Amino acid sequence: MPNSQFIPSNIYQLKIILKNHSNSSKLCSFSATLGNGIRYLGNLKHKGPDMMLLENVKVVEPNKSLSNNNVIIFANNFLLSPNSTNIVYFDGALCDKYTVNSIENSGDKIPHRSKINFYSHLLNEEYIDSHLVSSMAMDFDMWVESTDEKANPGDITKYYVYLSTGQYDLGRKVYLRSILSTGLEYIGDSCNLEPQKVYEHNSQTVIKWDIGSLQPSETKAIGYKVKVKDHVKPGILENKLNSNCVNNSTYTQCPVSCQHQLEIGEISE
Repeated sequence: MPNSQFIPSNIYQLKIILKNHSNSSKLCSFSATLGNGIRYLGNLKHKGPDMMLLENVKVVEPNKSLSNNNVIIFANNFLLSPNSTNIVYFDGALCDKYTVNSIENSGDKIPHRSKINFYSHLLNEEYIDSHLVSSMAMDFDMWVESTDEKANPGDITKYYVYLSTGQYDLGRKVYLRSILSTGLEYIGDSCNLEPQKVYEHNSQTVIKWDIGSLQPSETKAIGYKVKVKDHVKPGILENKLNSNCVNNSTYTQCPVSCQHQLEIGEISE
């Protein structure tokens, strides 16, 4: 692990996809500049028909002599076979702080929900295909899953809400709120963590939890059951969720939100 004095807990696989849509081979070059704060962790691999491509791939890490604060992945003068897709993939992690003067993790704290931009270019003769991808730096994150994507009136489904802190971030005063569409009914005593409060607001059920604290890199799962009310018409029922915590290092709020849509069908006669 280059320039690393810790073992990152949150390691991500990054992919660079190269496609040749023509019926002839193409002599190409590519470069991809990773966002400031993204650390290269090796494990460079290739998938696709053009195996020689991997031999051409080079990695330049933040380098003071080049005045470079970003990791750059590039390869020059390689052939892409006709109608082919090649994938270069590798491991990376997000630093706690930006890279300044080519020293990783040396700048200001990367704020919660700040954009991390990735730039890439694929060159064939005079033609250039450029691509921008943006990701989000998260001190605290949340996502929701359900045992069902579709249900009928009278069915019971279970939601799983995951709350996760970053590898550097201890979150305290964590709370979670779930707002169920009018056609969904919360089933009491079905949750692995008893809600602090369940009440009705604008004909919707609101469920609130006091989670407490999450240690760095900790993920907590909250599971609970809901029932689709009888005689609900076909359509979409939503579970809207929001959460927040205080980052114990920066004393800043880390709000997050997401939602799940449940498709309701008709009861067959």
